[in-house]
Amino acid sequence: MSRRRHVLCVDAEESGRAADHLVGGDLEVSTARTAADALDLLAAESVDCVVASPPLPDADGVELLERVRATHPHLPFVLHPADGSEALASEAISAGVSDYVPQSDDVDGERDRLIEAIVSAVEAGPNRRAERVVNLVRTIQSALVRARTAEDIDERVCAAIVDTEPYAFAWIGEYDERDGQVTPRASAGFEAGYLETIDVAADGSRVSRGPTGRTIDSRTVETVQDIPVAPEYEPWREAALERSYRSSAAVPLVHDDTLYGVLNVYADRTAAFDAEERALLADLGETIGHAYHRVRMQELYESQYRQLFEEAPVMVALTRDAGEGPIIEDCNRQFAAKLGRSREDLRDRPLTDVYTDEAAQKLLEEDGYERALAGEFVTTERTLRTRSGDRLETLLQATPRRNTDGDIVGTNALYVDLTERKRAREVLDQVEAMEASIDGIGIADGDGEFVYANQAHADIYGYDDADAFVGNTWRMLYDDDELERFDAEVMPALRAGEEWRGEATGLRADGSHFPQDLSLTPLSDGGYICVVRDITDRKQYERQLEGQRDNLEILNQVVRHDIRNDLQVVVGYATILREFVDGEGRDHLERVVSSGRDAIDTTKTAGDVAEVMLSATEETKPIGLRYVLTDRIDEVDSTHTDAILTTEGTLPDVAVPADDMLGSVFKNLLTNAVVHNDGPVREVTVSASVSDGTVTVRVADNGPGIPDHRKDAIFEDGEKGLDSEGTGLGLYLVETLVDRYGGDVRVEDNDPEGAVFVVELPVVD
Repeated sequence: MSRRRHVLCVDAEESGRAADHLVGGDLEVSTARTAADALDLLAAESVDCVVASPPLPDADGVELLERVRATHPHLPFVLHPADGSEALASEAISAGVSDYVPQSDDVDGERDRLIEAIVSAVEAGPNRRAERVVNLVRTIQSALVRARTAEDIDERVCAAIVDTEPYAFAWIGEYDERDGQVTPRASAGFEAGYLETIDVAADGSRVSRGPTGRTIDSRTVETVQDIPVAPEYEPWREAALERSYRSSAAVPLVHDDTLYGVLNVYADRTAAFDAEERALLADLGETIGHAYHRVRMQELYESQYRQLFEEAPVMVALTRDAGEGPIIEDCNRQFAAKLGRSREDLRDRPLTDVYTDEAAQKLLEEDGYERALAGEFVTTERTLRTRSGDRLETLLQATPRRNTDGDIVGTNALYVDLTERKRAREVLDQVEAMEASIDGIGIADGDGEFVYANQAHADIYGYDDADAFVGNTWRMLYDDDELERFDAEVMPALRAGEEWRGEATGLRADGSHFPQDLSLTPLSDGGYICVVRDITDRKQYERQLEGQRDNLEILNQVVRHDIRNDLQVVVGYATILREFVDGEGRDHLERVVSSGRDAIDTTKTAGDVAEVMLSATEETKPIGLRYVLTDRIDEVDSTHTDAILTTEGTLPDVAVPADDMLGSVFKNLLTNAVVHNDGPVREVTVSASVSDGTVTVRVADNGPGIPDHRKDAIFEDGEKGLDSEGTGLGLYLVETLVDRYGGDVRVEDNDPEGAVFVVELPVVD
């Protein structure tokens, strides 16, 4: 010290105990017998610390403290009462006393504690405390940056704290929710077996009323400012006082509602944790909690990466840059097995040892390795040499490898055996697929925070950069109503390990909504993969189709009812006119009747086509083929009495996957065979057979047949439709229905003349 510290002792006794303790030491001592005398002396002289020993004639100790603070707000003030009590200690600490040292029967111990309290209070003034606080924060932040494991964090934090005055001891405890116990896992400072003597819990018992138990419940900093008298500290008081602990604080180490432990700090003086100190410790606890979270996530992803590295179905080698060329630092089992060597044998070998001479030249002399270090390497072929001297053709992709400080130290080299070229292409496609995908792809951790998102994900949601998602929760992408639905329907499925697919309404960066197809796949670590696609255009198209369906329904009603009814009226009146018309007019009238009936048949077929097109589903059911065929043969036979319809053999009694429109298939084929038949006697023969789970129905006629150049085109995509040449509505309907039923239809030549329409349908067991 540059000068002796000046202490003012205020005691009603002429020669008080405080002055007796201090006179003759390294301190300059003044005395006052009343509060008024003390204030006058403070106004006239420079004092470094006040020691008050109430009771006083004109004030108690706390009243004097308040008067001193009114004129000297930062002056250290030690209360040294003749009759100490828990209530007085609590009141004094609340009022901001620097320290509290009650008089006791142990005179020597009392003198030592009083001198220690004065020196500590003087040296821990505002500037000193601020400097100490700043240094502590800097030290711990620096320690956390370098920490790589939770154990590192524990040890570095405890060591940094006990190196800071007035902290004497620090430990971090692990809280077990199952039994409520708190188990020490790291400590530093003067402990002398303290942790072996105490029992700490948060289970409602008497040992859970201390600062540690309270902070587990409250998740806030909890302190005991006066261990010698605080009633809640009774279970640990004796052990604490033996080690000179006078106050303590418990700090929750929390991040995102996860408690990573409790930091306990002990000071060698009372009232060590004022409001500013507690605020500092609370912020420090959050910082430490975040460091635990960072390390936990780092360990998780390192574990996943290591598992992927070890179990990868491709060859992987990690190299380090040795200046003269790459060295194999590590490799996976696949790499070693393909080369016929052990991993131990390959470690620390030059990479060129497993390359052919030509491949080694490309690696070194043609700057292949330098391009890989620079991130400019292009996937290429490399030939490796196995232990037995065989050549191994591979496809190589190499990327820079960085250390924990971000410096490039080597490469990650992925080799795919080109004897499995197809597999190689698949693997390399997967390397690029996530970034190249037109779908938005994101990966969220178990807390719902994105750890990865591709650019398509950002584009879909209207963000400029995919980094906008990393570290943020997926909940930013949906409004409250959708989030409520997700919590009720989607998240339970993911927690159960089930994949979820469906439609949702997303929220863009500009606040607009859009429809999306969403796929969520759970991962083993509690996270999940999100794949999203904007279906705005599809929804608009669906609405357009719905409108077209409505219009088609109206048109179908007009064709099937209005036009058909009018045509039936025309045919009816034309039939009546037969008895009034003869000669040449009779021929014209018959043509009217015939054309009218054809038009009515056309409206019927058009209605069937419309019904198929309007069908919302394509569900089928087992339908008995024999009944449908027989019924349609009888129907066409009764309509066309001038034609001969026969069956060849027995029609098989089997069921096929179809619907109520199956009869339209055979009615149209039979009608087509009769109407387009120009033979002197129109003959149509129907046969059917079953083989290998398929029933084949053949409708043969003796008409003009179909030219070869039309056989291949008659049912092709370019010919199908309402305007297809030569097919008409009937054959368009046949092809559409047979395709729906999972079958096939084609046309062949009949012998000696005519055509055969062949329908193949699967048989239902």
